[in-house]
Amino acid sequence: MNEDFSKRIGSLLNEIGSVSRQGAVYHDLSEQGPLRNGALCDFCRQCLEHPSARSFCRHTCCNAALNALSSGEPFYSECWAGLLFVTVAVAPRNIGRGGISLGGFYSPESDIRETVGERLNMLPRRDVPALRKTLDSLKPITPSALRGLGQYVMDATFSSGLNSSAFFARQNARYLQQREIAEEAEVLRNAAQPPSDLMVDTCRMVLHLNRQDRERTRQLVSIFLAKLLMASNWDLTKLKAHLRILLAVITSQDVLRGMPWETAVNRELRSMHRLEKADTIEAACCEVADMIQQHLVAEEYSEKEGSLPDRALNWIQCHYSGKAILASAARATGASVSSLAHTLRRETGKTFHQLLHEKRIAEARRLLSTTTMKVSDIALCCGFTDQSHFTRTFKDAVNLTPGKFRYLLNHEH
Repeated sequence: MNEDFSKRIGSLLNEIGSVSRQGAVYHDLSEQGPLRNGALCDFCRQCLEHPSARSFCRHTCCNAALNALSSGEPFYSECWAGLLFVTVAVAPRNIGRGGISLGGFYSPESDIRETVGERLNMLPRRDVPALRKTLDSLKPITPSALRGLGQYVMDATFSSGLNSSAFFARQNARYLQQREIAEEAEVLRNAAQPPSDLMVDTCRMVLHLNRQDRERTRQLVSIFLAKLLMASNWDLTKLKAHLRILLAVITSQDVLRGMPWETAVNRELRSMHRLEKADTIEAACCEVADMIQQHLVAEEYSEKEGSLPDRALNWIQCHYSGKAILASAARATGASVSSLAHTLRRETGKTFHQLLHEKRIAEARRLLSTTTMKVSDIALCCGFTDQSHFTRTFKDAVNLTPGKFRYLLNHEH
């Protein structure tokens, strides 16, 4: 744990103590010792000073941090002593480092002395009396109050910059989706009727996409993926084969509806790269759900609503990966070339080319940061003519080559 990171954690722990008056402990996933604030109750403080109890506490809190990171939300459970606690994962640069735990609570309806007394038998007998004397420092708490503390700590990690709210939102969305898929798969396993034809289900999914039936499509995603998993017998390779069919059908429908061939194919290429890199069933399901969500967003962007600048920005969002020119944007937004150029300059302070350039660079940064795609493939996916053009443009904007940008991002400590 480097000094700067320790200071940031310490500052946040102290803020939690001063604002909520609650004790808070940070456990790092490495073997390094915990950090804590000055508001710990006597029981938790003595636990952290006891060799065996400290080990039990660390094991419980680190497991909770991993669960919190996976779910993208605070994790609520019982500690080794039977007390209620909540843990929020700490993941700077979206990499799990540890977790902040608030504990020492019990339900008002529980007999805390009996519960904790039984757990204390795990410790050497000579150490139990001292811990028993600290039971009065423990606090009763209601479920809603504990949830409120968890959300407060989560928000505090966002405001401090330790965690990214966007990353945790994605984690939570994926967690909820996996839970929905598991529930749908269980329903299908218990159903008496034979499974439906997968091609029929694929076409039904595409039909709802084409109708821009966003709510119904989102509802069908988990059911559709559950059916694919059962048909694939939970085999990742077979699952990817089914998903590739879906991508191909969506691409063909995009082209038939008038989307430029290059734009549709580039979109499929990006999805294929992400799907190919998925090394678990869960990751593959997340990728296809994200792809469907992006398709729905693109459909929303294609609608001719809002102001002229908004329509132009939406058009750029949909077409930056292809041959995006001002004349095409003008036709799509129902404006003349001169009117669109003048309006963008007046309302945004930037030219059409500058806005397009910013979008392409932003998407390139995202792909360099979150995927292992080749630089040459990223160049094509982001609308650059070739890798050389991409490298020159990216270096002008970021002051680093794409390769150096990715290297520094992955090796930053």
